[in-house]
This record gives sequence, C-alpha cells and structure tokens, in this order.
Amino acid sequence: MGISKKLIIVMAALSLGACSSMSEKNTFMTYDDLQEKVRIHEEQWQAIQPKLDRIDALEAEVATLKGDQPVSSASEAESAETMGMDEGIAAADVAPVVTPVPLLIESDEANLTAAEMTTQPAMTGSAMTESAPESEPVVKAPPQSKFGVQVASYGNRDEAIRGWQVLEKAHPTSFQGLQPLVNQKEVNGRTMYQLKVGPFIDKSFSSDFCKMLKEKGKDCLLTQYNGETFVRR
Repeated sequence: MGISKKLIIVMAALSLGACSSMSEKNTFMTYDDLQEKVRIHEEQWQAIQPKLDRIDALEAEVATLKGDQPVSSASEAESAETMGMDEGIAAADVAPVVTPVPLLIESDEANLTAAEMTTQPAMTGSAMTESAPESEPVVKAPPQSKFGVQVASYGNRDEAIRGWQVLEKAHPTSFQGLQPLVNQKEVNGRTMYQLKVGPFIDKSFSSDFCKMLKEKGKDCLLTQYNGETFVRR
C-alpha cells in the first residue's frame, strides 16, 4: 500500500498545480466545475485502482519469495548481510567433526621407530575390523568461510536426497567434483531442507556456477556452504 499512497499524493499535487497555473481571472470555480473535476478524478482513480491492486499483490509475492528462497540479484545482498547470523545457526545444527579411528592409528604407526615396530607389530586384522564401523560416513561441518549454491528446497530430508540424485543424473558433468549438503532451516515457521552444492573458495566462482545453471533452465541461489553430508548412492 506504500506505492498506492504515493500515487494519491502525486495526483493531489498535480491537481493543485493545475489550479495554481490558471490565470487570476479564472481562479473562481463554479460548483458544476468542481463536481466535474471530482468526477474526472474519480474516473482516473477507478482506472488505476486495478493496477494499484496488482502492485500490492506483486509486493506480497516478492516478500514471500524473499522469505522462502530468493532468486533475484537483490536477494544476494540480503543473503550476504544475514550470513553472519546463519553461521551461528549452522554451528548449532551441524554435528562436530568426527575423525575416523583408523586415521589416528596410522599416524601413531608412522611415528614408531624400527625397534618398536619389531617388538610391537602392527594392528591385527581383527583389531582393524573392530575399528572399521567407526569409519562409516559421518556428519561433519564444512569450513564456514566457503561459498555454496542452493539448487532446491524440500519439505523433508529424504526428498532432498532424492532431488540430488535426479539433478546429478540430469546434469552429470555440471556437478562433477562438487559435494552436496542438506541444510535444515526454519522458513516462516516451516522446516525446510535446502539442497546446496560446493564448496567454492570465492564468491565469484559460485556466481559463475549459478549463472551456468540458470542458462540450462535450473534455478539457483548464492548462499553459505553449510549443512549435513549424506550417503550418495
């Protein structure tokens, strides 16, 4: 309604300007003349009223898009401004990094001397088997300084994983070398699962990648590279 009010003020100013521009001999208006001007203004108002309603509707749609998943260049500035706040949320949502046990064991063995290796043989196959379950894929947080590209948003995590499989199958070369993440976020009181890819070390790289996707008819959004990893089938 902010635009509607501005239009009304402009119309009123134009009417006053028209009255003041009349010669001094014609400053007096009869009642009929006044009624005629009121009727003309009413017709003009009725003519632009549908346009004003449409403008209000577009403003509401833009506000909704900004809340859900902004896709315009203006939303990039908003995303950059809120990135600092998202870092705190991402740190709370993402589980800490878990280093697989076998990697630690290999590091210890590398530091053993020749004599220690003779008297203290390497781990047996059974010990390695016992530690194997801990090396299963784990949830880890990527560096928060990286940039990412959001390619879709879903109502639950399983749909987001299936969505990634469809995208990877449709564009195998476009997503080659990129790691997908699923980021859970509250949007207008609703839990959404954002599908993101990355990481990009520079924002210009992520911008170029998003531009390439749009040229192929796929919507995307520049964002922070955060979320949870998942097992890729």
